[in-house]
Amino acid sequence: MEKSYRICPHCKGTGKCNACHGQGRLGLQKGKICTSCYPHGSGKCQNCRGMGGFDAAGKPASREDA
Repeated sequence: MEKSYRICPHCKGTGKCNACHGQGRLGLQKGKICTSCYPHGSGKCQNCRGMGGFDAAGKPASREDA
């Protein structure tokens, strides 16, 4: 039986923060930590917590086949 998996609509399954593109720092403000990441400055998508998607229960999870 195959588990259902939904790709994160914010990062398109990459797990990277859209604001800093996974860098953890803001490009226009030198030395400033990105506050859009989860946790701040990690470079991970705040929606899926860097996992790339969601399981059937709606919790952040990565694909098992990846």
